Amino acid sequence: MTSTSSGSTGTLRYWQRRVFLSVWITYFAFYLCRYNMPLAQKPLCRSYGWEEDSLGIIFTALTFMYAIGQFVNGQLADRFGSRTIASLGIVGSVAMNLAVLAVVLLASPERAEPDHVLLWIAIFWGANGFFQAMGWTPMVRVMAHWFEVERRGRVMGVLGTCYQFGAAFSWFLAFFLTGYFVRECSGDWRAVFWVPAALFAAVGVYFHWSIRDRPEDVGLRPVNPDPDPVIPGDAQSTSRPSIASNVMRTLSNPHVWIVALAFFMLDVNRYGFVNWLPRYLDSAAGGEYASSLFSNFQEAMKMCIHPLAGSLGAVVAGWATDRFFGGRRAPVIVVLLMALGLLSIVFPYLDTSNTPLVIGVIALIGFCTYGPHILMVGHAAQDFGKKSGAAGAAGFIDGMGYIGASLAGWGAGRMIVLWDYQVTFVTFGIAAILGAVFAALIWGVGPSGETASASTASE
Repeated sequence: MTSTSSGSTGTLRYWQRRVFLSVWITYFAFYLCRYNMPLAQKPLCRSYGWEEDSLGIIFTALTFMYAIGQFVNGQLADRFGSRTIASLGIVGSVAMNLAVLAVVLLASPERAEPDHVLLWIAIFWGANGFFQAMGWTPMVRVMAHWFEVERRGRVMGVLGTCYQFGAAFSWFLAFFLTGYFVRECSGDWRAVFWVPAALFAAVGVYFHWSIRDRPEDVGLRPVNPDPDPVIPGDAQSTSRPSIASNVMRTLSNPHVWIVALAFFMLDVNRYGFVNWLPRYLDSAAGGEYASSLFSNFQEAMKMCIHPLAGSLGAVVAGWATDRFFGGRRAPVIVVLLMALGLLSIVFPYLDTSNTPLVIGVIALIGFCTYGPHILMVGHAAQDFGKKSGAAGAAGFIDGMGYIGASLAGWGAGRMIVLWDYQVTFVTFGIAAILGAVFAALIWGVGPSGETASASTASE
């Protein structure tokens, strides 16, 4: 392919739009095969007699293996390219959802041993977590290669809406398949596993056809001409760094560590709501909803407004870092995490029958969750990891987050059994406040990794 000159702005813009759309749609679809389980928990518990702490094992299996996958797959994406690793993740996640479907089809509640069923579902759902971890880090790397640094705040903020809308759509779909579809259409609730898998597989075919890892792959020059630091003795460092050298770059960066610790705390809160909000609201409603599709809408919105409002938070947070803080991410992260902590502490004391109030507070919680979320795992990973290490940095940060998310699985389920939901949601709030404390340590650090100018501090 003939190399395109730097003046081929039209060609570059075409590819930027194509890459952005491919990444947005694909990561949107990743949530189809991850957020279906929280809505499947009610029929699963009804079928096999599980309590919250047993169910939490399944949630922890996914998040723990997702954490391991982030540490591993971020480095693999930097080494082997985003297109290959993300495509493999799609195939694996679809296969694991179908494996869980096979378990619940074959394990009759009348004859199967509930603990054995729990074990097999936890194994397959844990493997699903590993394959799901092949999604975000390759996307961060692709975006770091295709979009200019000065546009990063706005572009990544808009990109961050993909997983909020993906989460909301996945919850809507799963809510329909396990509720109205069963009651009014005589459907099988186990469709909650195969329908998302079929949709995800179709998107995977589109992604593999549409995406390219770098502008150079289509004959264009690099978008960000400043090269990443060359690692002495690493012959591959100017193009594809070795895994060992990239790991060392990631682990030796104190800014990445601080962001990762803050993200650990955020994901305790985030997955606390993801895992347990549906069951909490169902419990508060006595487990009974009206049968009409329209009357179910308010109950669905109580869950789905969390990621939907989060999409606005992601856009506003990215814009605010560029508009008011010169690309510094930490000030916005700190403010939003503090607000998230306070709102989470208040949440379990609300009257759940007051639908407008509940939806309003959950919307604010979502806004304050996904704003800092995209800043840490998207913007900051690109800022501190640079182009050649963006996926590795994102994988490390996200991996630390999912270790925190693992605590919101079995650990939170056990807390609910022992102390009920109020103590549990208050704990989620305290975690967010601790995340704000960590993020405050890099308040003055900009996209280059340097603290704000000394002249500003001395004025």
